[in-house]
Amino acid sequence: MTNPTIIGQISDLHIGAAPKLRGETPEDNLLRAFEALRPFKPDILLATGDLANDAGAEEYAVLADLLPHAPAPVFLLPGNHDDPDKMRAAFADHTYFPANGHLSYAIDHLPVRIVCVDQTERHKVHGRFTQEHAAWLNETLAAAPDKPTLVALHHPPYETNDILFDTIGLLDADIFKRVIARHPQVKRITSGHHHRLTSGMVAHAAALSAPSTAWAYGSALRQGDTPAAITPEPPAFLLHTWTERGGFAAHMINF
Repeated sequence: MTNPTIIGQISDLHIGAAPKLRGETPEDNLLRAFEALRPFKPDILLATGDLANDAGAEEYAVLADLLPHAPAPVFLLPGNHDDPDKMRAAFADHTYFPANGHLSYAIDHLPVRIVCVDQTERHKVHGRFTQEHAAWLNETLAAAPDKPTLVALHHPPYETNDILFDTIGLLDADIFKRVIARHPQVKRITSGHHHRLTSGMVAHAAALSAPSTAWAYGSALRQGDTPAAITPEPPAFLLHTWTERGGFAAHMINF
């Protein structure tokens, strides 16, 4: 049996935030996540946004000091708590970042292709998928139509039926869906933002949101439920595994 390609996904790190219910700092949790990931020998790690809590340069400096402890190369995406320009400055050695514009890029060296889309809108909690994003994503996907592909972004591009998070999710997600529908090689879509595992569909592709390494939010599904209540659930990350025979599977790992 051929070993799978393993993509670790950490999300919503919130470096610099105060400890929550469990009394653990986001920095300590991230180091614990790295140690929990190590036995799985991931090929790469995706960090899908909200890397910092307040987009402070000092928070990115702390994260830069923590990344060498990771068990695999880490690829960064911004979330609504981040500042892409400060990310470029803090992580100048991350040469996959484009020199200007939104921080979108493709990872091509693995048996599966990973396309990372920065759809954040500066100083907004929601995300937005624009026609500019659509043109970039369509062209990028068209460049490798026969390679199985995972698309990563911060805001889930599907409705989760959560009273709060669907109002601060991805605006114009229908444009994203139309682009994905043109590219059958997209087999998996993954995101963050919700601080917990959710799943849905975008055109033909299964879609997930990853839990947070910092803290978990509960789901508010009915009127009267408390939105974004912090829960005592342990932090977690996702492992996306791929084989030519079986395609993609996902595993949530608490730590």
